[in-house]
Amino acid sequence: MTDATFLLLINCAIGLTFAAAFLAVSRRSSVRLGRWCAAAFACAAATVLIEALAPGIPSVRLASTLSFGSLMAAVFFIAAGMLRHYRPASRLGWPGAAALLAVAFTALAGVDLPRGGWAQALTYQLPFAAMLAFAAGTVLRHSPGRAVDLVLAGVLGLCALQFAAKAVLIPLDGADNGVRDYLTSAYARYSQTAGSILSLMLGVALLALVVTEVIAEATGRLERDGLSGVLTRTAFFERAERLADAAPPGSGIGLLICDLDHFKAINDRFGHSAGDEVIRRFGAVLASCAGPADLCGRIGGEEFCLLMPAADAASLLRVAQRLREATEHLSWPGLPPGHRVTTSLGAALAAQGEPLATALRRADMALYRAKAEGRNRVQLAEG
Repeated sequence: MTDATFLLLINCAIGLTFAAAFLAVSRRSSVRLGRWCAAAFACAAATVLIEALAPGIPSVRLASTLSFGSLMAAVFFIAAGMLRHYRPASRLGWPGAAALLAVAFTALAGVDLPRGGWAQALTYQLPFAAMLAFAAGTVLRHSPGRAVDLVLAGVLGLCALQFAAKAVLIPLDGADNGVRDYLTSAYARYSQTAGSILSLMLGVALLALVVTEVIAEATGRLERDGLSGVLTRTAFFERAERLADAAPPGSGIGLLICDLDHFKAINDRFGHSAGDEVIRRFGAVLASCAGPADLCGRIGGEEFCLLMPAADAASLLRVAQRLREATEHLSWPGLPPGHRVTTSLGAALAAQGEPLATALRRADMALYRAKAEGRNRVQLAEG
């Protein structure tokens, strides 16, 4: 067994191991990037396996075409996975598909060119470099700038540079005169050594990203109330405290505490399934009235809270009235036609330096005044 063959088998094992790891991590997750990565590493493993078996393949052209096709598929899955993950609303469309086919057929034409020459090396290697550079650029342009994203972009850039370097090294080495001579060339030792290192780096970087996204998804599910869809009590108050601590001096923080009127009577008269539907629909209404920077949470059985950063009394009351009116005029499945569900709201503006817990108590007192004065109304706390 030659050194190059040994390295090929190592790379095959690396590819299969990462493919299995990506499938295992993303099996029960909606993070689709893991599936793209699993497909990419499976194709990469197939590429090196074909190269290891090349001396036994009857047709040189067949071996070259199979090796090229599986490697092109691996790089395509990486590039497409980055695009779909960082730009989920994007569509390749016919122009994009035509461009990819043009790149593939241009590179495939290099299979029939004399091996070891500049034309074959550039035609064969540069499309891979271009696709990996595109993937790195996609991460840099559209990622939120986390450390895991920047590391991944750097590794993808190194992979692109490696393919560009191979386009130069093949003609200079002069030993790569055919796929069957590949295993005995100095270029093969360089290619597979660099491939082993970069495969490990890319696999670890991609796996770190997938695990980060899977954990974020799982955390998001744990922080969401399963019935209303808004934050749980614990998650709401944790985020609210962080937001209040980070607020610049002088910025107002608005708080709304909402309580569904006569909710116990709804459960008693129409059953808990009807009550659950009321909670579910009210959570959706609350979220629709909130702004992108606001926090919504279910802090009790039928009690909800909305936190508005950088609010003033006018904007706070405007949102409160909109929420009250939307609730009053909503239709409620499971309840008799025309049955109204209303909500009472207590509003408070946190004064500068006022602890959030104190402002919440004032909003709660305003809520009790709203209920005492007949419900289905908004009361603004004093102070």
